[in-house]
Amino acid sequence: MKRALALTFAALLFGVAGLAQISGSWSGKFALLPTPSLTYTQLVLNATVAGFEISSTSYFTGSGFESQEFGISGTIGPVEVSGVMGFDATAPAYAYTDLSTSLNFAGVDITGKVFHGVYPYGQSYFEKHYALKWADVCPNQTTGNTLMLYTLETSVEPISVSARFSDCCEGIEFYDLTITLEDLSLCCGIAYDLEFYFTKDGFEYVLVSIDPLFELCCGISFGVDIKFTVDGKEVTPSFSWGGIEGCVTVWGDLTKEGVSVTGWELYGYKIYCELAECYDLEIVTAFDVSAVEAIIGDVFKGDEFEYIAIGACGPACCGGTWTLDVTVFFGGGTLFDITRYTVDVSLPVMDALTVGLSFESPDNLSLSWELVF
Repeated sequence: MKRALALTFAALLFGVAGLAQISGSWSGKFALLPTPSLTYTQLVLNATVAGFEISSTSYFTGSGFESQEFGISGTIGPVEVSGVMGFDATAPAYAYTDLSTSLNFAGVDITGKVFHGVYPYGQSYFEKHYALKWADVCPNQTTGNTLMLYTLETSVEPISVSARFSDCCEGIEFYDLTITLEDLSLCCGIAYDLEFYFTKDGFEYVLVSIDPLFELCCGISFGVDIKFTVDGKEVTPSFSWGGIEGCVTVWGDLTKEGVSVTGWELYGYKIYCELAECYDLEIVTAFDVSAVEAIIGDVFKGDEFEYIAIGACGPACCGGTWTLDVTVFFGGGTLFDITRYTVDVSLPVMDALTVGLSFESPDNLSLSWELVF
């Protein structure tokens, strides 16, 4: 069955090459220093056949062929259809299939999904796209065991319903049901959300969320979550502060104990200035590195807590734009507390080809490229 599905996808993608023009991209990164090696390369192929978009994504690293994914999307009458099938090329093994259909009928949005995966090859995709733990749905599985999850979602303002059914090679069974009502009017301009949650064990909870309940001042708001379970009631107050944004961005939050605000915690700040057209300066200082990286991504290493970045750009070949970014990191370094610096250059050399050069002190140099066709 798995081979038949794989051959079907391959036939759809490559067997129709004479019927459709293939487009796509080839990108990659190659380390020049300190040791020449391939970091990664990715080949994406796209084709349109009978109104359906068909794609193939192949990913390689210096260790070899890593993964392969086929995709398809289109419409059948009023129904939108999409799907992906992934393979772990290192095993090699089939990993997962994820199919989705959606339809709007008489103002009601209806979505159906079917996921099929093999443990452990499809685990990372499943947990990333479904916000569930594989072991919670199908516990105690071993290599080669499969998981199937069926999802039916319907929504019409202000209500949405989601029902899920699982199959762990033992037959289909009910997994959970969520009923959500959003933006319901309470009074005085206050709105609340209502959520009912059931599992195969029965009723789990009903959650009432009011956020914000009222504004305190200076962008600080107060809200409350009230959860009713079979064992009792939980009341969770919430205070939030949106921070300050603009040329100076400040990140932080309120500290609280119970229902009282006890203080204010400053995570860090960013100063961004446009020096001239296509020239900018950015300074980021983190007092709580993990909290700041949760906002801007993982940028610091070791004891680093600050960076200064200068960006520049200008006209290049074929109507494109070259870019230059120089970033200096601080925290635990020697001279001027500098720990390292990076230089990234991107340069279009043809209409469809862009090359890049990246340097990170002390001796890491990489060449990257992207060819679009």
